[in-house]
Amino acid sequence: MNSVLDCIVIGYNDPPLSFHEHRLMAQEEASPERRVFMREHLLLDGERLAPMDVINHGMKASTKPGEHPYYHVGEVPNLAAVYLTSFLRNKGFQAEYVSLFRPERLRLEELLEQRNPRVVAITTTFYLMPWPVHEICRFIRERSPGTHIVVGGPLVDNLAVDLSDEALAGVFEWVGADSYVRESQGEATLGLVVRSLRDGTDLTRVPNLYLRDDGSFRFTGVKPEANSLDECAIDWGICGGDRLGATVQTRTARSCAFKCSFCDFPVRAGALSLASVEVVEQELRQLAGRGVKNLVFVDDTFNVPVGRFKELCRMMIRNNFSFEWYSFFRCSAARDTEIYDLMQRSGCRAVFLGIETGDDSVLRNMVKSSNIDQYRFGIEQLHARGIATFASFICGFPGETENTVKNTIRFINETEPTFYRAELWFYNHRSPIHREAQRLGITGEGYDWAHATMDSHQAADAADTLFRQVTGSVWMPGYNYDFWAVPYLLGKGLTMRQLIDFHTNVSALLPYNAADPANATEAAFRTTRLSQLTDWFKSVRLAPPMYRMGPDHAALS
Repeated sequence: MNSVLDCIVIGYNDPPLSFHEHRLMAQEEASPERRVFMREHLLLDGERLAPMDVINHGMKASTKPGEHPYYHVGEVPNLAAVYLTSFLRNKGFQAEYVSLFRPERLRLEELLEQRNPRVVAITTTFYLMPWPVHEICRFIRERSPGTHIVVGGPLVDNLAVDLSDEALAGVFEWVGADSYVRESQGEATLGLVVRSLRDGTDLTRVPNLYLRDDGSFRFTGVKPEANSLDECAIDWGICGGDRLGATVQTRTARSCAFKCSFCDFPVRAGALSLASVEVVEQELRQLAGRGVKNLVFVDDTFNVPVGRFKELCRMMIRNNFSFEWYSFFRCSAARDTEIYDLMQRSGCRAVFLGIETGDDSVLRNMVKSSNIDQYRFGIEQLHARGIATFASFICGFPGETENTVKNTIRFINETEPTFYRAELWFYNHRSPIHREAQRLGITGEGYDWAHATMDSHQAADAADTLFRQVTGSVWMPGYNYDFWAVPYLLGKGLTMRQLIDFHTNVSALLPYNAADPANATEAAFRTTRLSQLTDWFKSVRLAPPMYRMGPDHAALS
């Protein structure tokens, strides 16, 4: 007889691309958001496919008839789900996690029906809208109506800031959970919820919760958390059997050391908090012992503070770990060559550079605490040591002009980061730049905005120009892919050269997503490019994916 579970933690629900396609393709062709979408997928055999689904589509030829390979970055254990499960187990609770909702639905169903969980906790780290959470709640209600569902994470905080009390209650009711945690950390609150439901105590005494109350939701009050990263270090033993895989994400810090004006994350996450090098070392030894090949540090500023970063690199060198590692990286905090030497010797394979612009005046508006010369030096030093780079850019931030866009194009072509992407500025009213709206003439929100030097339609034009004129770097789409697909796919057996070739082929095909099928010249060029992509698939071999999915994206046993 299986014992009752105290909690199941669910990581991520990835809606199919069609969910977004229907909404975006219904917009007019000139819509900035639709134009962004046109570089996030490929149109293949009449179906719009995100980059990882392009790989799934191409790998069908090398699998048995009727099988549907499902490569997905979410095969890497969801860090929030693993962390919360480890936290709860360390508190004495019986807890399990589900990393990726759709392909793990059969396992979740078994846990719900056989283990009768008191609580299901749903994380919302990557959600901009509540629909994926609603789908999970509905699934749970149908199979375990007595389970208490609690939702936490950034989505809850964003909804609470953006909506009136009445509207917020309406969204919460539609989503379908019993309670919602509003706290930037939230793990201690979750622990109190689980304990209260296990022991039968009054849930209204748990702080940081929106609870159902006579058809609405009442907030129980604020009690800030300050959870020690050392005390909450992950026990990776919870990932049994083959659930760990070749690639793993972890963190050594919470929040960000910088205050960029386009980002509200440091405001939500609080002051920068660091795990000790000794505790990080213990965790990495555990992962190395489990055969991890690729380690991804998700810290927003992994190389800050500089002294600690050097200690971390020296610690990895001293242990002679067999894995290669990947992280965010701030060039402005890496001004001596010793840092790059230590990175190379400790196994750094590639880094994510949030450069944002190739123009110093726009950088100043962004409060990036960086300049273009620092970025040039950093990319040069990284490439000299064989460390690949992904450079992220923003088109249209206040202060952007036709000339600043030209400077960004020139910068990319001169420095040649391995991969790059340029996104439209998304006007978030919660970000610090909103306080400057009157001075900078900013109006609107989201992808529909204008300011003193540009509007969102002009920014979309600038992004188109940038895509056409950048020649020294390879475009990388972002939808459920991004830089974090690099370590995942390398862990599946691709080489960096093969990844570059894949993205070169994809980039060449992106302009044909909106091509006129009656244009014979365009059709001929597209056919040639498709043939090159087909040849690429014939040349590669990937280790089998952890998940298999049916053609309707349902999990297969």
